[in-house]
Amino acid sequence: MTAFLSLLFIPQERNNHRALLLHPSFLGIFIAVYLLNQSLIHSLTLIRPGILGYSSEITTSKVVSLTNSQRTALGLPPLRLSSALSRSAEAKAKDMFADNYWAHNSPKGKTPWYFFRQANYRYSIAGENLARDFYDTDSVLRAWMRSPTHRANIVSTKYQEIGVAVVNGVLGGVTTTLVVQHFGTPVSPVLAASSVNDHDLSDTALPAVNLVPETRVIVSPLQISKVIGLGMFLIIISVLIVDAYITVKNQTYRLSGSSTGHIGFLAIVFLLMLFTRQGSIF
Repeated sequence: MTAFLSLLFIPQERNNHRALLLHPSFLGIFIAVYLLNQSLIHSLTLIRPGILGYSSEITTSKVVSLTNSQRTALGLPPLRLSSALSRSAEAKAKDMFADNYWAHNSPKGKTPWYFFRQANYRYSIAGENLARDFYDTDSVLRAWMRSPTHRANIVSTKYQEIGVAVVNGVLGGVTTTLVVQHFGTPVSPVLAASSVNDHDLSDTALPAVNLVPETRVIVSPLQISKVIGLGMFLIIISVLIVDAYITVKNQTYRLSGSSTGHIGFLAIVFLLMLFTRQGSIF
């Protein structure tokens, strides 16, 4: 075993003066292991729904606050928080969990406007932003602001009010947090008066509804991928450093490819793995 490990990590005559881990076949094994890990994660979501998930620090008040910060930075008036719009946003999030879908329109034909009507919000214009699998509010807002259509809702001069829901549940076998923004302008001054003031933006007024039993074990699939990817990356980099040191020290000449090429290749592959964008918007 010791001899085999030596061949894996240390360049010597028996491995053509290059650690076996740096041979193309072993590099292919690393990539195959990572892809197998991704496949196992997907399979686990089907076998044991709710085990994997994305823990979230997102709050309704932060979503509203950061949304209005984006508006005021552009010289636009802040949106009033509407209790009716928050009810419609929460109902939409619950419906996505209940019917297991991720879209503006449900499989049963419910459009976003259905939830506005159910919340008794009569609007002259309305809009919806959706987000899932994000860890923090800043990331959600950045993703929305990078998307032309989502940004248009956030900075629209046609909207006067906003409602937000942050709801936890299991979607597609993965425990996640859904964030729903509903925008609108009421047709009646009476409805506008039902909105709460800015100083009322508290999470107790608009609680995140937890649909996941507290006894579940929640493990982030994104973190699993990052840990495995980082482990592989560090192993290869370490072997490359040892390889370069021994080669220079012993003044070894060989016909195999350069370490620089390996480093460049691995850096691109593993950085893509490690910095996979979290979350998605709709």
